[in-house]
Amino acid sequence: MTTVTTLYFGDMLPPLTDADSRREHVLVGTATPIQLDVRPIEHHLTPRGTVCIGTFHEDRAIGRCAIPRESVKDFLEMDLFDDPVALALNVRKGGPGMEGSLLALVPMDQATRGNREPDEPWKTSVPGAGYDAASGSGDGDSSSTHLAGIFLGEVVRFETDRREPKSMLREAADMLACVIRGRVASVGGRLIEDLTATLEG
Repeated sequence: MTTVTTLYFGDMLPPLTDADSRREHVLVGTATPIQLDVRPIEHHLTPRGTVCIGTFHEDRAIGRCAIPRESVKDFLEMDLFDDPVALALNVRKGGPGMEGSLLALVPMDQATRGNREPDEPWKTSVPGAGYDAASGSGDGDSSSTHLAGIFLGEVVRFETDRREPKSMLREAADMLACVIRGRVASVGGRLIEDLTATLEG
């Protein structure tokens, strides 16, 4: 039996912050950290002057983004993904249906190790760059762990593919589950299918 894929990679660059801030959105995350493999890959849509960074879980592609070429070495040398990390998906209504920014939640001290400035070029493109998460009581004690969201890619779900049209939160949770299972395809193929169906109809 063929499994229908309903989630698609968006473009590799994050949405504009000012436009994004006006949309209704929800944030969902994984209950436990998962192991990721993050590395440079070749992709024909990579903008000039940037490198495509692919994110894989159990050898399945779950995200891709573009970062400035001059930032790649520093980004990889930070070893952000040596240990399992939690994932979050910030989902918004817009575009062809639902759009989601995939984030890896890493400890702040790890994201800024080596005395690097926190506003490095690759970090300024993170959707909601000011987003920090805190676990524990959040009262500033030493047991609190502050997390930074590292942008891994954009995914979209077309309105006609929605599984939970009455609940944005449940839709977002299902989208994240599909991302983790690697059920993500190229949005270009879907757009061609939709255009063909429209012309034939």
